[in-house]
Amino acid sequence: MVARSLYPLLQHWRRWQPTVQRACIRANRSLLGRTTVLSGVFGVCLVLGLWQGAQPLPPSAWQELGLLSQGPVLRRLPPRDANDLAAYFDSTGYTLSRLHSGAPVPRLAVARLPRDMDELSDSDRRKALFLRSLLPLVLQANAEIARIRTQVVAALDAKAAGRLGATDALWLEQVAEWYGAAPGDAADLLSRIDQVPPSLALAQAAQESGWGRSRFARDANALFGQRVWSDHQPGLAPKDVADASFRVRAFPDLMTGVRSYLHNLNSHRAYQRFRELRAKSRAGGQRADAIDLAGSLSQYSEEGADYVAALRRLISRNDLRALDGLRLELLTRS
Repeated sequence: MVARSLYPLLQHWRRWQPTVQRACIRANRSLLGRTTVLSGVFGVCLVLGLWQGAQPLPPSAWQELGLLSQGPVLRRLPPRDANDLAAYFDSTGYTLSRLHSGAPVPRLAVARLPRDMDELSDSDRRKALFLRSLLPLVLQANAEIARIRTQVVAALDAKAAGRLGATDALWLEQVAEWYGAAPGDAADLLSRIDQVPPSLALAQAAQESGWGRSRFARDANALFGQRVWSDHQPGLAPKDVADASFRVRAFPDLMTGVRSYLHNLNSHRAYQRFRELRAKSRAGGQRADAIDLAGSLSQYSEEGADYVAALRRLISRNDLRALDGLRLELLTRS
């Protein structure tokens, strides 16, 4: 069977063999010919080496750059109403009091907030439900950023040592472009790939969404008030702004919205001061403080200084900084 399948190939080779031999002889007679042949062989080897020697980029910006964790890391909860979700959290021991004592955060993913959040008459119970729903998502998104930062540091070290492969160099360049970093500026890139204190993320989500009661939160999973101006991006038009040229960006689920919010702070030019303060804290071996960082976010809202003051009140009055040192439960694989 093998001999029969190879027979047509041998026949074609016998037919073309004299032509190939004459071409090789002519090429070998001149320096230009030999150079052309060697360049062609080298080019083929280079292409094969890049293809076989380096892992190609994944086909898709979060997926393309490998910014997402591989495999499920949070257990997705089915949609529930507010009282049912709060009761579920309570029954599993997922309470703020336990979190304040340092308990790990369950790996639970609430895809969307209950649409009846405003029907919880007890404001403290509503706030607790909101915080417990978002905290695992913020911690997971921060963990993804920490992982990509580790990979970027390794790539930068390899580049400095002169051993960064072509595909990894391309990946590093694309990550820098994704974050809006200055080309070749390692310090600027690393200042952008860093975590946001959970207390600050939760305070901004609470402020922008009215603790999950806004129309944007209910209908568009939009907790952070991000705006879009392009018709190609999904969004929800505001009802209280006459002739608004923008819409509030909509997301398929809360996790996507959290990732987008973190990327916004880490890439937009308006939050350069935020990134500088955070990098200064890291350089000093300290954890960035949400109250201090909030002072750099006056451009996040048209309310300016009043917005900063509101964030600081939210963080202090709800003791949100107590949540900054928490970690997700250890990931177990079955």
